[in-house]
Amino acid sequence: MTGAGGVEGCPAEPQPDFGTDRAGVPLRILVDGRVMQDRYHGIGRYTFELLRELSRHNVDLIVLHCPDGGRLTVDELITRPTIRAVASRVPVVSLRSQWALSRAVLTFRPDVVFVPYHLSTPLLHGRVPVVSVIHDCIFERDAATNGRSAFSLAYGAATRLAVRSAAALAAPSQATRSDIRRFYGVELPAEAILPHGVGAQFFSLAGRPRPPGVDLPDRYILHVGVRRPHKNQRVLVEALSALRANHPDLGLVLIGQPDPRFPDEVGELVVALGLSDHVRRYTHVDDEVLLDLHANAAVFAYPSLVEGFGMPILEAMAAGLLVVASDAEAVQEVADGGALIVPALMTDRWAQALDQVLSDPHFAQDLRERARAVAARHTWARSAERTLAVLASAARAGARGGDGGA
Repeated sequence: MTGAGGVEGCPAEPQPDFGTDRAGVPLRILVDGRVMQDRYHGIGRYTFELLRELSRHNVDLIVLHCPDGGRLTVDELITRPTIRAVASRVPVVSLRSQWALSRAVLTFRPDVVFVPYHLSTPLLHGRVPVVSVIHDCIFERDAATNGRSAFSLAYGAATRLAVRSAAALAAPSQATRSDIRRFYGVELPAEAILPHGVGAQFFSLAGRPRPPGVDLPDRYILHVGVRRPHKNQRVLVEALSALRANHPDLGLVLIGQPDPRFPDEVGELVVALGLSDHVRRYTHVDDEVLLDLHANAAVFAYPSLVEGFGMPILEAMAAGLLVVASDAEAVQEVADGGALIVPALMTDRWAQALDQVLSDPHFAQDLRERARAVAARHTWARSAERTLAVLASAARAGARGGDGGA
């Protein structure tokens, strides 16, 4: 795999150091890292991985963090010399959060504030520029299809307030960029698209044993994602039922936390189809077990109806897994030709696609090679460089007397 800066065997071109100003003073960035905890799922992982790379630059990072990060090893991260850690148990989305962030701004006088989850955007009214990331518009899409609820109205209002309060917005994909334009009337510049990366550990899983103490089928389809309706996990259960005639040793492993706001329709379907002995669902697995599960899966399936990005797709492709994914806009964008794309709701097509990758070794080998090439283009180092450029640009605009509006 090549590094982010150049082609293997050739020297990388010098990269601009976005972390310092013209006088060489490190950019001081206040980061709301309180989302680095299990309940924030992909956003927490994104923030954690991005900070690991940002901390390698010549920057001054002041990171608010929750002392109870769960499986994310925040303790190691916050001891790095470029990071000053500030523990905070203030809920991420709350009125108290505004006070906590405003106090941190007054205490540390940052050049720019970085908010990885837009709902915690501080209302600083131009005192310091804020860069906020909107990862997706899943709730907005659901409201447009199924009607507005009290939750969707509150969420939309909070997002509009964040959009008005941020000096700059960012998104992880063109798909989310389009949704932000559709729902909030804001056009993000091309440089504000900040794709996620994939950890180097996923590229070196060959030879890892099956995870000890974890009950698994002989062969299994792997899926990673929180248990919410838009993840569309029920189509995998239905496809497995159809597949077992030709693949009797095949099972399904679902990794992800439940969401108490939604009923457990997938669990009910597993029982109704008589698949209880062939479907495993795990709520919490540590990072090492997750790597073991990737290393030993037969195929990875990602049937989401909508996503803002789809980090698990990159991780699976980096791990050398065959990937079958839905036709959701962001999913196709991330897969970029490295996955077999299937209409999200067509169970028969999912069964056919999974059967194809499991039964056709030549097709499978070509798909696997394309997937690894796609994953290799997505590094957290590159994501950090692009993010740092956006932060530095916002800080310069703020220093010139920008008005702090969106």
